[in-house]
Amino acid sequence: MVVDRELFRQALNELVRLKRSADNPTRFRAQLYGCALTEWAGQLGVNQLRLDRLVHVRETAAGR
Repeated sequence: MVVDRELFRQALNELVRLKRSADNPTRFRAQLYGCALTEWAGQLGVNQLRLDRLVHVRETAAGR
């Protein structure tokens, strides 16, 4: 499946920001990340679990 790279990059950037704030133990932020992940996965046509893994990899790489 072909995915628009710019849209995919935008999704990863937004999800990494949300994931970092979701690590804070507030339930609202964790729910916000989950909703955004579901929405982006649907819009991009990719598996939600795979997108979450990619966000984790991107977050780890950005931390270096």
